[in-house]
Amino acid sequence: MTENTKFRCLCSLLVLVILVGKVVPQGFQFTNPIRFPYSSTGNPYIGMFVAIALPIDIRGPADLFFSMNFESSYALPSNQSLLNYPPIYASTRQLIYRLLESKIKGYGYPGKKCLQRAICEAAEYTTENYGVLGDILHILLTPSTSPNDTNVEDYAKSEEYGRTKGNCKKYKKNCGLSILNLFSVIKDTYSMYNPQTLKKEISML
Repeated sequence: MTENTKFRCLCSLLVLVILVGKVVPQGFQFTNPIRFPYSSTGNPYIGMFVAIALPIDIRGPADLFFSMNFESSYALPSNQSLLNYPPIYASTRQLIYRLLESKIKGYGYPGKKCLQRAICEAAEYTTENYGVLGDILHILLTPSTSPNDTNVEDYAKSEEYGRTKGNCKKYKKNCGLSILNLFSVIKDTYSMYNPQTLKKEISML
């Protein structure tokens, strides 16, 4: 930007400030522009849509992906009186688990029991060598990572059961769906430091 252009922009800004000072009376307040008018379809709202897609390893001419979609809608203020914001509550693990249970129930499975099975299986195996997705699964399916959340005791028991017992037959009886099997496989591996140590870990598809 040349000096001449900068000077013109500065002059235009000064003229705009002067005009606004003359046109807008003293004490005038601009109305809050964060309002959304009603439409023919009803109350205004905003929607959010998130899709998680994982490739499935198959042999064929086409690519196959496993995808889960999450959608939510939020009402928008259409009047000044609606701009009284409620208190903001921190998202807890219990809230997240309730959302997951509701999603699982939508497929016709017992939500809580299937989630407990997933937590148990995640504790039985390891996801430590599988990057960001493995870290997300570890945090999501490990209730002990939220020590201050006392409302997830049932899930914490599932985690402890899988870690100590080494199998999740107890939870498999209550839920025939293995969430981890939808996008991963279980394989036996040996520790590089101790070849005699056998462990099971989750391998992403």
